[in-house]
Amino acid sequence: MNDVSPDADVSQDEDSQGVGEHGDAGWEAAPVGPQVPAYIAVIRIVAVLGMGLCMSFGLFLMLVGLKGVLIGVPVFLLAVPFYYGMRLAERLAGAEEPRAEA
Repeated sequence: MNDVSPDADVSQDEDSQGVGEHGDAGWEAAPVGPQVPAYIAVIRIVAVLGMGLCMSFGLFLMLVGLKGVLIGVPVFLLAVPFYYGMRLAERLAGAEEPRAEA
């Protein structure tokens, strides 16, 4: 079944696999940026979901007819407060970050 004996040397050259001297694959560590608070991530998720749902549901209602347009346009425009809410939260988070001394 298995032609390879357990004593056989099946090791390959590390350079052929792209693995460097210290076991890394030649990748450099990406620079780490400033940490964003968790509540900013939650606000972004809620804002993106709110904007998407408002726009899609508003467009869907506009397909119904004139009465749908009268209801769909305000629903479509509800996406604007979600956008500005996200911008406000990110501005507040930027004010909380300590600035590096030059």
